[in-house]
Amino acid sequence: MLFRIGINLGDILIEGDDILGDGVNIAARLEGIAEPGAICISSSAYEQVLGKVAVDFIDERR
Repeated sequence: MLFRIGINLGDILIEGDDILGDGVNIAARLEGIAEPGAICISSSAYEQVLGKVAVDFIDERR
């Protein structure tokens, strides 16, 4: 099974079992545009990890 993952940095609100807010909504949209088996991150997440993790990033802006 191949997963799609969307990662964003942003404010969220937790109400009971619900997680709400723009941070969650943007991550869900990124997940939707990720290819199966890939991770799509927002520019804010990219800026935080650039030079700190040993991975390559591919810019596939649409």
